[in-house]
Amino acid sequence: MNRISLAAACLLAFCMAGCEPWGKPAAPEKAAVDFHTLFRENCSGCHGVEGRGGPGRILNDPLYLAFIPKENLRQVIEKGRPGTAMPGWARSEGGPLTPEEIATLVEGIEQNWAKPVKSNTPIPAYESTAAGDTTRGKKLFLRTCFACHAKGGLAGPITDPSYLALTTKQNLRTSIVVGRPDLGMPDYRILNAGRPLSDQDIADLVAYLETEPRP
Repeated sequence: MNRISLAAACLLAFCMAGCEPWGKPAAPEKAAVDFHTLFRENCSGCHGVEGRGGPGRILNDPLYLAFIPKENLRQVIEKGRPGTAMPGWARSEGGPLTPEEIATLVEGIEQNWAKPVKSNTPIPAYESTAAGDTTRGKKLFLRTCFACHAKGGLAGPITDPSYLALTTKQNLRTSIVVGRPDLGMPDYRILNAGRPLSDQDIADLVAYLETEPRP
């Protein structure tokens, strides 16, 4: 075999080595991961199996899902909550999830756990434009929250600097509106001495807590 023929044979062998054997179908693309698998592998450690029972906020909560707009839910998963233990899960934020996987999580949370909420008053907006009054907020706190959230209270001091350093203004608003049903904390519908808190009440409480010292 002359040099030209040998070179041609080597080139052909090299090309064939990088291809599927003739007649063999191409391997199927990886199937899209379903919602329950994605949630179990990425979210259940903090938010609990089926969205309940973890150290983080429960997501399997119709009031929470009625409160937070779908786009905000997507942004929280994608970018996380700066200043809290919730990281960003999008690959663009250094996380492991693709945009398609995040969309699957958002749709799955909504489709599996969102339900109509019974309320005699409109659910407050996720974000408020009301200017909070710290003086009114402190009075309201002492009247409606102090029994559980004072030092030595049933739920611990929410004004503790260490806690406030690990939360955000939006998280405070969310907790007041939605409560923590997994921890026995009622929501805005009965927090005002058995009556609903108004949007102004909520803004006042958040404003007061925001003025508490942090470490």
